[in-house]
Amino acid sequence: MQLDYGSHGFTSITINLQDDWPTILNYARQYASLYLKDNGTVWPVYRQNGYIPTNYVIDTSGIVRYVTESFNEAAMRAVIEQWLPDQIDHDVGVNRIVAPNGSVDSGTVVVPACTVYNYRSFTETYPVRMRIGTVYDTTVTVVGHAPNTARYVEFPAWTALTRGQLAVTCTTELVGDDIATNDRQTALVNVNVYDLAVTAILAPGDSVDSGAVVAPQAEIRNFGTVADMVRVVFTIGGFYRDSVSIPLQPGRCDTAVLRSWTPWEPGSFPVRCTVWGRWEMRPENNLLTGMVRVVGAGGIEEAANGGFLKADVGASVLRGTLELGPAFCNLRTETVLLDAGGRKVMVLRPGRNDVSALPPGVYYCRFGAGVTRKFVKAE
Repeated sequence: MQLDYGSHGFTSITINLQDDWPTILNYARQYASLYLKDNGTVWPVYRQNGYIPTNYVIDTSGIVRYVTESFNEAAMRAVIEQWLPDQIDHDVGVNRIVAPNGSVDSGTVVVPACTVYNYRSFTETYPVRMRIGTVYDTTVTVVGHAPNTARYVEFPAWTALTRGQLAVTCTTELVGDDIATNDRQTALVNVNVYDLAVTAILAPGDSVDSGAVVAPQAEIRNFGTVADMVRVVFTIGGFYRDSVSIPLQPGRCDTAVLRSWTPWEPGSFPVRCTVWGRWEMRPENNLLTGMVRVVGAGGIEEAANGGFLKADVGASVLRGTLELGPAFCNLRTETVLLDAGGRKVMVLRPGRNDVSALPPGVYYCRFGAGVTRKFVKAE
């Protein structure tokens, strides 16, 4: 209140708790203006008519014009304005910031707006300023604002680009405004950014041994400002695909671990990892690609040229039988036949193995750690 009424002859002071009532009245006579006593404590020694007054408005002659135990701002202002030497004639203020407020997504176009009120009896024309962070500072003029009415004010459009939390301030700038405390309203707006990324393929590496078990892994990050559920999809060649969903807070990273993969076929194969969430603003970082080379550690050549394996037709075409040579009797590891998905379909024994019941397709014979042989079963 001192801010509003000080220039109009009002003084706000605090009375010592030890002062008696005549002393308080004497203080009042020493000032050429009204003052308000409000120290926020209980004064039992000044109890009057069963109440404990903590707020007083006293005129310069020492007459108590207002006494209350609680703080009623509207009632107190009405009393103060009756006794001010200068009359309050001009007062406009901001009621509410309508927009922006709350949260908006980055890239959204917003029309800033507020409501203002003319509290006095003169028609007013005055500027109203809207500030949003450090990126928006615009003024519009309210013309012919009638007394005791509200106005809705719109400003030029603002595009939400700066991420994070921004302060919003709206002020009336009437020259000669007698009440300053209602000229300003503030709010906060959060500019949301949705930006998920895959930043590294951690596994498989550049090469893996045939028959080795690998759990594909990728590093994912949330560069946005909103918590999101990240969908991660991982593919290898045309034979492996798996996905997983991971919750990720803004600014955090995590490792996505997918279903294990056992490579059998030697060669080089493309690797892809993609991520997405509810909405994506930077799709360029949603994909990473690479290559993985599956190596047989010499096992394929040994199997093909050492006479261990013999198919019915050709070196790698499987028809009715698959024969294991005598050298297999000396192997200490189980020899198995796997399908293209790495599932065991048969345990192979030395001699001829009947594979006629197997459906056509690609099969792998594994007879040692990382040692495999590919076969294609014809119709």
